[in-house]
Amino acid sequence: MKRTLFILFTLICIIMATACSNDGNRSGNENVTTTPNVGETPKDGQTTEPPAKGGTVGAPSTTEKKTVVFSTFFPDEFFKEAKKRYETKHPNITIELKSVSTDDAQLEENLEKFVKTTNTAMLSGKGPDLMEMDQLPSGDYIKKHLLTDMSDLMDNDPTFKKDNYFTNVLDGLKVNGGNYGMPMGFFVFALLGNETFIEKSGVKFDDKHWNWSQFASVAKELVKNADKDHQFALGRSLPEYMITQRVNDQFSTFVDQVNGKANFDSVAFTDLLKEVKSLFDDKIISQEMGFPIFNEAQINSPADYIRELKQSEFFPNNLAYKSKLYFKPNANGQQTGSFFRTYKTIGLNDRSAVKAEAWDFLKFMLSDEMQDKSKGAGFPLNKASYKKTAQDLLKIGKVESVQPIGPMKGKVFDITQKDIDDLDKFLTGAIYPVQFKPSKIDEILREESQAYYSGQKSPEAVAKLIQNRVTSILNE
Repeated sequence: MKRTLFILFTLICIIMATACSNDGNRSGNENVTTTPNVGETPKDGQTTEPPAKGGTVGAPSTTEKKTVVFSTFFPDEFFKEAKKRYETKHPNITIELKSVSTDDAQLEENLEKFVKTTNTAMLSGKGPDLMEMDQLPSGDYIKKHLLTDMSDLMDNDPTFKKDNYFTNVLDGLKVNGGNYGMPMGFFVFALLGNETFIEKSGVKFDDKHWNWSQFASVAKELVKNADKDHQFALGRSLPEYMITQRVNDQFSTFVDQVNGKANFDSVAFTDLLKEVKSLFDDKIISQEMGFPIFNEAQINSPADYIRELKQSEFFPNNLAYKSKLYFKPNANGQQTGSFFRTYKTIGLNDRSAVKAEAWDFLKFMLSDEMQDKSKGAGFPLNKASYKKTAQDLLKIGKVESVQPIGPMKGKVFDITQKDIDDLDKFLTGAIYPVQFKPSKIDEILREESQAYYSGQKSPEAVAKLIQNRVTSILNE
């Protein structure tokens, strides 16, 4: 899983530049109200303009033969099993799964082709009914009214019990008040800290309510009497990468993809540039190798959490210590909350001719009926599915290391109710979506910020350059 994500992250930044470069062909007739079937060319009396917002899609057909086309880049066993079970319950409905067969050698080429082909199909009104958005330019699709606002469907569908899901995640994903993607799961981001060192230091802090300035103050106290191996607080990085990460942590503050606007030529961004610089100048973050007090962590599942948390207790050569998960600092002005990114996010084509059936299948994949298959990567959006996964782990009482070589090979880690209780706070507090798809904006931030961090330009000058370049990208 982590290997796949790493490969994707290095490729999507190249591919996203090709996304949705034009608005497609749309009818200018304002009086028509019908839309063409997916895969058909608009006929007289039809339009490709999005339908009116609001309402419901109705119930799926129980007699008429229907086909829902569901497109993903990677084949996925969860989706295959969902198709099988759903078609058994609804024999008149066919779920047509489409994916790409590829290998590492052809991954970049095939991913680029998949994105371009899907973009073209969506813009022409011939796209799939459902599509996994993790590799697609969702911001462009929303801007061009290609995706259904599912907040309307959730609010108006009595069979969709919103409280059964992590609503904090759904609320965090809203764009201009709408939900244009439904994640099957999500990951959380946090700081994994050396609890043994922190307890010995005697320094007290409240990580649930700290910002980066307060984190820096705590860090200075922590390293004041530290040994030579713990001279900095946060793991190895570079300023230009740190500023990119900080922007992605609060992406909507600086980038409005839907309206094509950027907000880098602002006090908020120049202050952020300066704050990152001070973290390196004050040696809170180091560019050198060593043993930082905190490391950035992405937690992918309850089992992954236990492995990340407990493996430090087995480090060899007298390096073992207890770890604890801490909240990442929030930006100035942000309310208390943790950070997350979605996984297997499904979009619903706003021009689909089988929207009722597509929405019903999407609900099915989220339902309790699929919870026995939700134990892969990602915390399931369904609370009951997550609870069952956590309780099953607790019954076993142990989690095995998955490392095939090295000091963790064969290690077994104990799991307790307290471990799960501590994890729960990060899941229920996940309200800040992290922009995880590398893009040209990332490249611009890294390239232009170096001029400030190397002392060549002022933060204001760098901010203006970034503002101009990002604005151009947003309006291509």
